[in-house]
Amino acid sequence: MKIGIDARFYGTKQRGIGRYVKKLVDGLVEFDRQNHYVIFFTQDNIKDFKTTNPRVTKVLFNTPWYSLAEQLTGHRVIKREKLDLMHWPHLNVPYFATAPYVLTIHDLIINRWPDSRASTLPKWLYWLKIMAYRQVVKRAVRRAQKIIVPSNYVKQDLLKTYSLSEDKVQVIYEGYFLADGQQTMAITHFKITKPFLLYVGSAYPHKNLERLLKVFKKLNQEKKYQLVLAGRTDFFFERIKRMAAGDADIIFTGFVSDSELAALYQEAQLYIFPSFYEGFGLPPIEAQAHGLAVVASNTSCLPEVLADGAVYFDPHSEAEMLSAIKSVMENPKLKKDLSLKGSLNVKRFNWAKTVKETHSLYLSSSR
Repeated sequence: MKIGIDARFYGTKQRGIGRYVKKLVDGLVEFDRQNHYVIFFTQDNIKDFKTTNPRVTKVLFNTPWYSLAEQLTGHRVIKREKLDLMHWPHLNVPYFATAPYVLTIHDLIINRWPDSRASTLPKWLYWLKIMAYRQVVKRAVRRAQKIIVPSNYVKQDLLKTYSLSEDKVQVIYEGYFLADGQQTMAITHFKITKPFLLYVGSAYPHKNLERLLKVFKKLNQEKKYQLVLAGRTDFFFERIKRMAAGDADIIFTGFVSDSELAALYQEAQLYIFPSFYEGFGLPPIEAQAHGLAVVASNTSCLPEVLADGAVYFDPHSEAEMLSAIKSVMENPKLKKDLSLKGSLNVKRFNWAKTVKETHSLYLSSSR
């Protein structure tokens, strides 16, 4: 069988989806030496992928994601390869795609949490793009052979939104990043000098970082702590930076390498995840894997994936968020208990399992 995978997101610079694509592609070409894989990359990441598998072909697919060109002409690149099955690991399937395909839907944020602040476009153009994109997603969902989702929460959300048959949607949990061995790298270059709370991820409006800043200022009236926000600098992080201007205890790291990320997880006092909506919630699972106590929203998939390894709060309530953070920061026994429960919880997730279950789905989809 000739299987194609859109790997334009390949690499950790593209945050959670990028890590998912990287782990999936790397794992599949190592695990499966029978089928032929055609992997589509951009000019920016095609050199990052290396394999000894002779049944792998790399193809340049330099059309930007979320673009009009992707929707109108992207199918031509795929069609030339004469695939038996294509895997689109995100919602942006070209409108005229013809090859049978599997689709991964990480969340329905575009349906559940549209917000013009999540774009640099003018408001009228943002809402026009949202309407067009919803039609693209609706078509992609209808025409997919199978749909992969990362949690039961997203599956139920998807079934309700598009009235799909339950057997069309399969939950395949993702894995997580875990440092190999102990990280000894110092993180002093981030100017971290106090016990700190950690957040890792993007700064889109649904991540609720504005409220987190307000809560942290209430927590830190005695200037005992620091808040470290790790994520690639972009328009949205710049906006949050302006809100935090003048507070030396709020640190923005910008993009961090895997070794830096591991050191942050291992040195933090607590991981805080105030998001309104998530499809899987990879960073708090990574925090649990590194033995870090987690405080998280009680919404969407988070109770499902974090289980009893977190203290939960209503993300709309500053009082609840503050109380949850204090309950962990001021209680060493609770912090240790969360660390142990989190370490047990993450045993449910690993990339090898993700790869094997995805491979099985490919085989069943081609029949």
